[in-house]
Amino acid sequence: MKRLKIVLTLLLCLFTALPAHGEQVREPGSYQYSPYGDVVAAVPAYTLKQSYYAADLPGAQSLNNLRDAHVAGDRIYVLRDEELIILTSGFRVLKSISAYTDAQGNEVKLTGASGVTVDREGGIYVSRADAGEILHFTSNGKLKRVIGRPDIKGFENVAYKPIKLVVDDAMRIYVVAQGMYEGIVELNPDGSFSRFFGVNKVRFSFAQYIWRLFATREQLQRQQLWLPTDFTNIAIDDRGFIYATIQDAMGQVIKRLNAKGENILRVVDAPDPIGDLWFNESGVGIPVGPSVFIAVDTNPYGVFICLDQKRSRIFAYNEDGRLLYIIGGPGQREGLFRNPVDADFVGDDIMVLDALSQSIDLYSPTAYGSAINNAVRHQYTFDYDQAAVHWREALNYNHNFTLAYSGIGRSLLRAEQYDEAMEYLKIGDDREYYSKAFEKVRNRDLKEWFVPGVLTLAGLIILSKTVKF
Repeated sequence: MKRLKIVLTLLLCLFTALPAHGEQVREPGSYQYSPYGDVVAAVPAYTLKQSYYAADLPGAQSLNNLRDAHVAGDRIYVLRDEELIILTSGFRVLKSISAYTDAQGNEVKLTGASGVTVDREGGIYVSRADAGEILHFTSNGKLKRVIGRPDIKGFENVAYKPIKLVVDDAMRIYVVAQGMYEGIVELNPDGSFSRFFGVNKVRFSFAQYIWRLFATREQLQRQQLWLPTDFTNIAIDDRGFIYATIQDAMGQVIKRLNAKGENILRVVDAPDPIGDLWFNESGVGIPVGPSVFIAVDTNPYGVFICLDQKRSRIFAYNEDGRLLYIIGGPGQREGLFRNPVDADFVGDDIMVLDALSQSIDLYSPTAYGSAINNAVRHQYTFDYDQAAVHWREALNYNHNFTLAYSGIGRSLLRAEQYDEAMEYLKIGDDREYYSKAFEKVRNRDLKEWFVPGVLTLAGLIILSKTVKF
């Protein structure tokens, strides 16, 4: 009898520990930030679909020393230190480039590769930071030219180390060069220097400003050594805008640059897109300090993802800088990253290169994540009614998702349901569109009650003058 009680007790504990039917199990990265910066619970938006290792990719030599990746159409380009692997969207190896033939007809091994991109004609560009050059291949992997160090006046003694790059539709090349603090290096299609693009300004903290007030002339002269922040990675969207990540302790870590090099990234009613808003300032054996974005990518409907090297997480934002979801985290179990070095969209899936695991991890959206993606896609094309359908679907999974309330409110505003729109926009903390709805309600009420109110007031005045009490 005693043994039976023990067995029944163990079974009861087992069943109570299991999640109920339909319950979402909390996974790594399943949290959110409210518009006020508070941490709130969230269900996972993405889940690991498959991890690819070298054994899963016949034709690839290895997956060690992963450096960069680029997705163009139905082709995926994965770069290692000594190999460029070209894959189909189904992760079948089409070609592996580990050596090339130079202009003299000599075979040269590919070494020191750091970045890869593809132009609109299918040409492949591979940067070699230590060699200070960019290899330009044709679409079939034949070396077309070597773009060496550009002639930049005044920078003859500065090392040129191209680490990342993109090419726009005009075939201009934008290069993130390590140690060049003047900005992104823009090259003409022929490889000659054009200008520095998206220049970062030197920014000082409040304490540094106070120090400047009391500094001597000699100390102020030494401020020339205070350099602007450095870019870490770069991407280009379908409209030709440049997204660039910055290693900046002052808070700004992502820019969206127009053709003039001006930052046009807008943030509406939300904290700046800087990754984690709360973090440890000090500690031993734990990540300390703010997020450090080392990779960025965009999709066709305005979503951009940033990879945080500090805590191995991916942060996704919409075009207004509102946080959509967070993926991953540091660790060794499934769904976590050990040392992620790049993240890219493959359709709605997200591909992550993990250098320590020597793997290519593919993440697919959950039902909740698909609802968010569909809502953002329709809202990006101003189809607010259809977007509202998917926003409501997202709310079925996560009632804490304030952006969904904002999306529904915008749809109600366009449908001229102003009172309901104000309720949803208030919950969604969408101040811009709440003001628009409030204005509509105010004008409607004034139009409805102004004339009767004036007539009533006039009647009361006449009555007071004609009737004696």
